[in-house]
Amino acid sequence: MNRYRRFDIKSIVLTLIIANVVVFFISQISMFPLPERFLNTLVSRGKSHVAFALQRYGLFLSLFSLFPVMIRDMGWLWQFFSYMFLHGNFLHLFFNMYVLLLFGRPLEQRWGWKEFFVFYCTTGVGAGVFTYFWNVFTNPLIPTIGASGAIFAVVLAFGLEFPETTLLLFFLIPVKARYAAFIFGGIELVMILTGSMRGIGHFTHLAGLFFGFLYYVLRIRTKYGYKRWKLFKRTGRTGGKTRLTFKSQNEIYAQKAEVLKEKLNREARLTAFEKNFLKQLRDAYEKNKHRVCSEEEFIPSSEFCRRCEDYYACLYRYVLGKR
Repeated sequence: MNRYRRFDIKSIVLTLIIANVVVFFISQISMFPLPERFLNTLVSRGKSHVAFALQRYGLFLSLFSLFPVMIRDMGWLWQFFSYMFLHGNFLHLFFNMYVLLLFGRPLEQRWGWKEFFVFYCTTGVGAGVFTYFWNVFTNPLIPTIGASGAIFAVVLAFGLEFPETTLLLFFLIPVKARYAAFIFGGIELVMILTGSMRGIGHFTHLAGLFFGFLYYVLRIRTKYGYKRWKLFKRTGRTGGKTRLTFKSQNEIYAQKAEVLKEKLNREARLTAFEKNFLKQLRDAYEKNKHRVCSEEEFIPSSEFCRRCEDYYACLYRYVLGKR
């Protein structure tokens, strides 16, 4: 028996949700007094504006929100991370955590909890840094709170990973996941240009989308071998220009399966993403193996097979040569 068990987390998404809920209730029910001596010291050192901000927003919010004046004048750099766990009211918390659960869990299951946690923190901190430089010269005495920067990055990553998934935009309008981030980003840009809905961190949301895309291109595609599986295909020429369209999810999976089959045949080492992908196919096979067609009938590139609900189960059998 191994004396040293490897530490693991069942779900980092659920852990993040619990952490956000706990911090929210602490901020709502706890009163943290401001030391009078500390305030007097700030005033005597010419930082009366910092003392004013502390008195206006309280110690807890001033310590842990993304507060430009506190970062600039007090050096509280932890706020680039801690602001993601603060929320202004229950609805703010609920919608952020709902989106995190809805879109974050599939990403965590595909990438693993460590990769998702790094993605979440990196995009959230990146959005915070951009927000700081945006506000430090315009609104240095206005704090920013909420996980929305990282949440927008999660929505973008979900659209890139599961482009054919149908979402209900605003719970009413069906739209493909690959378009959701563009729609939300467009709305945020309009809000910034028109000055609508003040009090919401529209720039933080856009920064989250930017860092989410940057992380995905530089890290996810490189680490998990996405460079071998293109998300676009050429469909012909229109007016002298080559038109590109998204490939279907199953079309991408068929190409991934071919790569897996070839690597397994020569006993090559699989990437982390390939292992996760193989596990997804295996789970589908174990669940639906009694319904799959015969091996002779299954053609991975067939449009008919790709539309079948048991496609992934058959794909697993095809990869491993199961009968």
